[in-house]
Amino acid sequence: MHASGHRVRVATFYASGAFEADLRQAGVPVLDLKKSGRWDVLTFFWRLVRLLRKEKPVIVHGYLPMSNLLALLAKPFAGWPKVVWGIRSSGSDPRHYGWMGRLEAWLQARLSRWADLIICNSQRGRQYALSQGFPLARTVCVPNGVNCEQFFPDPAAGLRTREAWGISQDVYLIGIVGRFVPLKNHAGLLRAAAPLLLTQPCAVVCIGSGSSQAVQEMRALAVELGIADKVFFPGAHLEMCAAYNALDLFVSASLTEGAPNVLGEAMACNLPVICTDVGDAAWLAADYGQVVSPGDVPALERAILHAYACRKIPRASPRERVLSAFSVMALAANTETLLRNVCTASETKTP
Repeated sequence: MHASGHRVRVATFYASGAFEADLRQAGVPVLDLKKSGRWDVLTFFWRLVRLLRKEKPVIVHGYLPMSNLLALLAKPFAGWPKVVWGIRSSGSDPRHYGWMGRLEAWLQARLSRWADLIICNSQRGRQYALSQGFPLARTVCVPNGVNCEQFFPDPAAGLRTREAWGISQDVYLIGIVGRFVPLKNHAGLLRAAAPLLLTQPCAVVCIGSGSSQAVQEMRALAVELGIADKVFFPGAHLEMCAAYNALDLFVSASLTEGAPNVLGEAMACNLPVICTDVGDAAWLAADYGQVVSPGDVPALERAILHAYACRKIPRASPRERVLSAFSVMALAANTETLLRNVCTASETKTP
């Protein structure tokens, strides 16, 4: 949107997020709302209102329940901008997020009819939103896009990353990418991969950030399973293309998702993939990867064993699937069209 000449600002709850440097490098101003913690609500909301009054946006686009709700509640205090919601899941159980998650989900469903537009990033996400009472006419789907110029096969970069991680190039490396939260199901992957790791020159790398407690729990599980020396936790990785290229197999074990970006990114790097049947993951993987039911550890174990057994057999190119179905250009064009329509809808209404 910025590159197309639109005036874009990104307001963040907290500073120094993973993509802040990329945004600034691209020339997109990043505005820190300086949220001090979970319970900083009223003063944080007032800072948001003041920012909107200063910037005078035509559209305020939220992402995830809390951002969506705050954008809507701030609307009458900020000159009545159009409010667009971003729905990034396909029916995650609010119980995983405690009472606050349940409250956010309940409020979002009840207030959804007041949003000017609701963009889901998966067809399943849209279906779930509609089942919760979201307005049919204003709830649409725009699939995520993968930048295939940023994510591509690069074996040399993969080898350098393995060296940095201390993993031999002879090891069959299975990777998962995501925050250390229960819904990403790192534990399920470790349990499913353990039989292979115990008998073959294989390893698992868990790429992503998380609390020290969450990471320690996964380390403890690896010890319990007897695979501690074959599980690596390098943390968040800035050069994700190189990280994907360090892998031999990518696994998305999530219990719920909308349209998992990491799956498309891994496929753009031409990796064989295994994913759970959540959100639009199965639609993206199509015939280019294996799909198992979410939470089914034995099925995930069988899929991993099959991928290892077939590792030297020629296969169709996952990258070609991404190029045909997950274009970032289509994402940008579809989003821009929808936002333009939101702006012009009120202008064309009969008084």
